[in-house]
Amino acid sequence: MRNLHYPLYALLAVIFTFIIHEFAHWSMGELLGYDMVMTLNTVYPVKGIYNADWHYTLISAVGPLTTLLEAVVCYLLIKTYSTRHLYPFLFTCFYIELLSGIMNLRHPNDLGRISTAFGLGLLTIPAISIFIHAVMVYKTSKREQYPIRVNLATLWIMLFSSVWILSNQLYKIILIGQ
Repeated sequence: MRNLHYPLYALLAVIFTFIIHEFAHWSMGELLGYDMVMTLNTVYPVKGIYNADWHYTLISAVGPLTTLLEAVVCYLLIKTYSTRHLYPFLFTCFYIELLSGIMNLRHPNDLGRISTAFGLGLLTIPAISIFIHAVMVYKTSKREQYPIRVNLATLWIMLFSSVWILSNQLYKIILIGQ
């Protein structure tokens, strides 16, 4: 993988992963009958409330499930075809779940809300999810014998993710909805 191409793949991975994650939340909300708003990093009902707690739990679940599905597909494609171009996508899935898990300490989000809804504590399901993603990243990196520079280049993913999240917090960029 050429060094100049990696930042582009990392940027594409961040954009794709965040949008598909949030779009899954938005779609489930719409399927449940809510008028939803989707920003770069959040989804919420226009009226601000859900009619049932289980709606909020289900809407919270589909984002991380979509991210897990993306990671599994990337993991299997890399395993089958040994393509490094998909590694940023796999790593982005891991990174956003890791970051999300850490941010639960500040304010419960997707997996933290689900974990507490099932009485498992704030960090149980997030920790399991992070572990699953980490195993896929680790096994892929070892199996494909990625040099350390490939893993260090994931700093691009961290940079782009941070800019994405901060842009959402500062500007509340609405992608779908009011």
